[in-house]
Amino acid sequence: MIRGTLLAALSGILFGFLGFLGMRLLDMNFSIENMLFWRFFIAFLFILILLRPFKRKLVFNLGKNTSLIKTLILGAFCYSGSSSFYFLASEYIGTGPSMVIFYLFPVFIMLFAWLFDKVKPGKYTIFSLAAVLIGLVLLHKQQDGTLDIIGIILAVISAVFYAVFVYSSKDQSKGIDAQLLTFLVCIGNMLTFLVWSLITNTLFIPTSLTAWFYIIALGIVATALPIRLFLISLKYITPVKASLLSVLEPIVTVIIGCLLLAEIISPLQFMGIIVILLGAILIQFEAQTSTTTD
Repeated sequence: MIRGTLLAALSGILFGFLGFLGMRLLDMNFSIENMLFWRFFIAFLFILILLRPFKRKLVFNLGKNTSLIKTLILGAFCYSGSSSFYFLASEYIGTGPSMVIFYLFPVFIMLFAWLFDKVKPGKYTIFSLAAVLIGLVLLHKQQDGTLDIIGIILAVISAVFYAVFVYSSKDQSKGIDAQLLTFLVCIGNMLTFLVWSLITNTLFIPTSLTAWFYIIALGIVATALPIRLFLISLKYITPVKASLLSVLEPIVTVIIGCLLLAEIISPLQFMGIIVILLGAILIQFEAQTSTTTD
């Protein structure tokens, strides 16, 4: 349980670099689809290198092929859909409101668990979720964008896609090695955004060292490692708990903005950070609805 908690928390911290690194590339005239292609291409190469000493992991009997195909489709459809709709929503309402709406995904995960697994949320889960949502509202800046109905819908769709990915990954993570699972998610997304970039004619090979620095950091630090850590955490804790712990991402995003972009944390934002951390602490008191062994 403690291992799962630490892994999910660390995953959220690393994901916190996603906004900064992604925006640097978008500022360098990368399209959304081109930026996301390079993001998952580097993540794909990184995991492939890690898998090289373990080639036997790539050899499976026919009985497991169905699970692998499902995982590949899950990564290509749900994760890529979540990433795409999030950045599209940001163009309408800004990154702040989009982030707040996106982090409604634990609500959808809780709803899936209640509908399909008959798991009723405990009081600590409800209190934690309420604290997280209140903290996120305090954390985002109103001036980041105006609330446009199209942007709101896109952000909600992004949250639903990610909730489906997390909820479905619970079963997949039990039977498939986390490195291979991350590899399948990355290759599914890489192929999806490659096709999208080719269709929109926005694919190009970066030439500057600065661009490659951000691409490599985005692919490894903010993609491959946090996805792998998050998927491993699902072996030890529930998807609802893991998703609530992942809200450390916006806190890290705000801190990075202060350190690297000279942004200032307002009193309300600081209060939001405290409330989110309180929510992360509260969820630790919730009894596990399902247990796993090391």
